[in-house]
Amino acid sequence: MMNVLEAIGVFAFAISGAVVAMEEKFDLFGIYVMAAITAMGGGILRDAILNQGLPIFFTSQWTWGVIFIGASLAIFLRKNILNKMVFVIIDAIGLAAFAISAASTMMEQGQNKMVILFAACVTGVGGGMIRDIMVNRKPAIFCYDIYAVAAVVGGLTFIYLCNIWGTGVAVVVSWIFTFVIRMLCYLKNINLPKIRVKMSVEL
Repeated sequence: MMNVLEAIGVFAFAISGAVVAMEEKFDLFGIYVMAAITAMGGGILRDAILNQGLPIFFTSQWTWGVIFIGASLAIFLRKNILNKMVFVIIDAIGLAAFAISAASTMMEQGQNKMVILFAACVTGVGGGMIRDIMVNRKPAIFCYDIYAVAAVVGGLTFIYLCNIWGTGVAVVVSWIFTFVIRMLCYLKNINLPKIRVKMSVEL
């Protein structure tokens, strides 16, 4: 089940990265590079910060193939996929898959709740954050959309349900819950409040 979730996350974020690259008018090489960065960024950050050794994306035999297929599909279907709603749906699928996959992996390792939530959040949002920085955009997770919060809530849901229904059911339910939160907040335009301040300059 974890391999399936990771494959879904890699595939979805590869498409997401390729779409942003096409929007920014990257060439073919740039599109595939951006797809790889978006798909692998969160997992690499997680493994590096938590000292998990060589990131799994560098040892997995199937990851690069999934990235290539996802990016190629985005290029082939670019007239249909360059749509805000489609983009958000794909991105939400990747977010939920990576967040819950990471939470489950940390749970299996016997990590504490803080590590589980941290891994869920970083793995879910890291790739998208690096993607936005690479194309000189303000990372969406800091400006608008319920994104990182959805990953954390999904992680909390997973931890809670594991104690009641076991890992298998917890993975499925928390994945769906994370996806629904992300999409519901987007459709209803629900965002965290912003605090604005105007700096005064004294001469």
